Amino acid sequence: MPKDKYVNTVERTRSPWLTLAAVAVGSVMTGVDGTALTIAGPDLAVDLGASITDLQWVANAYLLATALALLPAGALADRYGRRAVFLCGVAGFTLTSLAIALSGQVWLVIALRALQGVFSAMLQPAALGLIRAGFPARTLGPAIGVWSAVAALGLAAGPLLGGLLVAAGGWSAIFYVNLPVGLLAIGLTLTFVRESRSGQALRVRTVLNLVRPRQFRVGVALVAVNFGALFGVLFLLTLYLQTHKSLDPVTAGLWLVPVTGVVVLSAPLGGLLTRRHGPLPPASAGLLLLAVGLGAMATLDLHSGAAQVALATVPLGLGGGLALVAATEAILAAAPPAEAGLASAVQQVAGQLGGLAGIAVLGSILAGGRDFTHGMHLAVLVAAAAVILSAPLAVLLRRH
Repeated sequence: MPKDKYVNTVERTRSPWLTLAAVAVGSVMTGVDGTALTIAGPDLAVDLGASITDLQWVANAYLLATALALLPAGALADRYGRRAVFLCGVAGFTLTSLAIALSGQVWLVIALRALQGVFSAMLQPAALGLIRAGFPARTLGPAIGVWSAVAALGLAAGPLLGGLLVAAGGWSAIFYVNLPVGLLAIGLTLTFVRESRSGQALRVRTVLNLVRPRQFRVGVALVAVNFGALFGVLFLLTLYLQTHKSLDPVTAGLWLVPVTGVVVLSAPLGGLLTRRHGPLPPASAGLLLLAVGLGAMATLDLHSGAAQVALATVPLGLGGGLALVAATEAILAAAPPAEAGLASAVQQVAGQLGGLAGIAVLGSILAGGRDFTHGMHLAVLVAAAAVILSAPLAVLLRRH
């Protein structure tokens, strides 16, 4: 293979774990931002006079822009350099965070959140592409597990950190905190990460060939189902804790730690299991635990305490971590190394669209219930049914 055909083959001499550390710092920023902003919604509404529709657009503008930009961003990373695109994504995300924190109008926050979504789209597939390029096949699963655990740590810390920041400095503090994290990610990347690219342009045939393997399509479907269930549940839990149970932001953040924090443990476990046994066992176990957790959520009501909520939701985080890592590894293993960025973008698109669908569907079911408790119970049971129906797909995953 010519040297300029696939740069990764000549630049895998530097420790891949340093690459993983650098891209993980950048990736964790997006995880913290997403869940922390959920807690900050009420304060933002009071400060800027935002309506419920405005708050929905603050979240959806980011998700939609990310989903639309992911595939082009992944293709740019493969062709022009994953390190370069990753750095642009981190720098843009950081600067946009500063602009949002300084905004005084809700329409400007929405517009900047959309721009931030574009930079997030540049960051995420490039990060996974750098990991795919830097690690040999035998350690790719554990590496993805560690990366997923760090991302999950951001999600887990988001609610609690968001509550503390809002209490200390208002909603804008959530965006100010991205500045030192972004600068650290840029410094680590410039120091430890080497460039990798394939030099190939994005063509329709390339995309069609990429999604042709059955394992790739199955992995994408499972990622969408998992993100739909997890995003939908976090949406329901936030409303349940702050609206239905009237908890303050810090307390609500603490109650959300079990469901998000357990992913920090289950994600690397999923990577190890995938390495040793292939993606089928962790994917199957993860989907089963997801269904169990969703079913357990149907027992929660206004009088449920923190322990009962934790017992019901911990299986969600445990199952989500196992299944997502297995499905992600299956996607990347089925893709040619030269198209790692594009494959990562497809994985991210599946997650974003799955999350949007989960929030939309479960939110609509919640609104259609007789009361909040009835609507939440119906929503989580529908989500459990969707997870159970997707479980047979895991059988189609094969070991690499």
